[in-house]
Amino acid sequence: MTPAPRPCAGPLLPIRREWPVAIPPSSFLILFLPRPTVSPFLSEQLARLRTGTLTPLTDFYAQQRDVFARWARRQFGTPADQAYDVLRHQLLDFYDEATDGRLSRWPADLKAYLYGAARQQLTAVNTNTLLPEQQPLPESEAARRQLVLRTLVQLPTDSQLVLHQFYFRGSNFETLAGKLGYANASVARRQKSDALRKLYEALNRAGAGGTAELLAHLTEVERAADARMSESEQEEFDAQLLVDGELRQACLAYEQYSADLRWAAGRENLRLRLESLDRRVAQRTAAQLRIRRRQQRQRLRIGLLAAAVLALLIAAAVLLLPRRSASDRAWRSFDVADPGLSAALTDGRPLLTQSMEQYRQGSYPAALHTLRRLPSQALGQDTFLYYNGLMLLRQEQPEQAESYFERVSRMPSSALAGPAQFYLGLVYWQQQKLPEARQALQRAARQATDPHRTKAREALQNLR
Repeated sequence: MTPAPRPCAGPLLPIRREWPVAIPPSSFLILFLPRPTVSPFLSEQLARLRTGTLTPLTDFYAQQRDVFARWARRQFGTPADQAYDVLRHQLLDFYDEATDGRLSRWPADLKAYLYGAARQQLTAVNTNTLLPEQQPLPESEAARRQLVLRTLVQLPTDSQLVLHQFYFRGSNFETLAGKLGYANASVARRQKSDALRKLYEALNRAGAGGTAELLAHLTEVERAADARMSESEQEEFDAQLLVDGELRQACLAYEQYSADLRWAAGRENLRLRLESLDRRVAQRTAAQLRIRRRQQRQRLRIGLLAAAVLALLIAAAVLLLPRRSASDRAWRSFDVADPGLSAALTDGRPLLTQSMEQYRQGSYPAALHTLRRLPSQALGQDTFLYYNGLMLLRQEQPEQAESYFERVSRMPSSALAGPAQFYLGLVYWQQQKLPEARQALQRAARQATDPHRTKAREALQNLR
């Protein structure tokens, strides 16, 4: 197990002891005033962020990303992509303030805090004004940090991963070897040393202060910081610090750049995770859009296929059933409405009178039911059969009506034989029995009286 890193700077100066100073009487009251309490959870959140836990910020971005975009569009007319940039920028600024000490406590309402900062930024953009000045770091320190960040992101990917894990995640060499797939802790240590030397060499080429002295003593300073010296070596190193000013400056530069590197690695890690979340959301949205389009295409294909099948069925119906449709229309045009029995014939017979009234009103089922309630001796056989067939014909039941009309047509002494022959022809026609219909209409044209004879002749001409 690798021991925890220790500061490389030894006891450079004697310890100064300060005697207590006198406190004015009016100041004693301040000591007893109640101090604002800070939630332990909020304080813990800030500490976790400074030690490599970015989950509170990444979770906030995942939950508020679309909500913030709608809010920015409604309040400032900002497009969604620009709104995402603004929120990421605010989260990175929040991380900077938390890690460099400008933020002394975690906000009780993180959403209100970040939305307020974003409102200031969006208002400044819309009104073309400058943002109110924040409490910045000293110019030299801010420039050095930015230089470390730019240099870090230019390193090879493997070097960046090693430095991220070691300085931001706080991984020891055993953990580092397990996470990055190195053979053992010694290999991980060498990889970390190589990545760190590449960083300092790049900083030295960029003119960063203190890197020349640091590179000259980097090996021993790094070994001291990583607690890889034996007890005798550590004592010799501490003694050398007291007399070697260049070594002392190298050690101070190492501590300073290590702090900058922890900040830069954390900030870059946060930026990459926020952008990765954006890419995942964009990929998921694109996948959902592709699925919807595929479903729409499938529905369209099914609809076109159904329309094609329906068109084929309609075409088949038009091609295969034209004569039947024409025949249906044809026989109806030659149908003659029978007025039914006169009042003189139905007088004194209430059921017959009721049946004829229902027949004239078009209530053919009721009329047929009433007619069949009559006693057999109350009405002639030919009249009873004729009106049974006529009412069945009016209900479009030609198969049943056929037998009634046929029986009446075989009664030559009956006055209803001619009309029955005519209606028998219409019944055959309705059933598409055209030869039988022609023969029946020919007999009706020879035997039936007007208007059936005239209509029978006209129907024969249409059948030809």
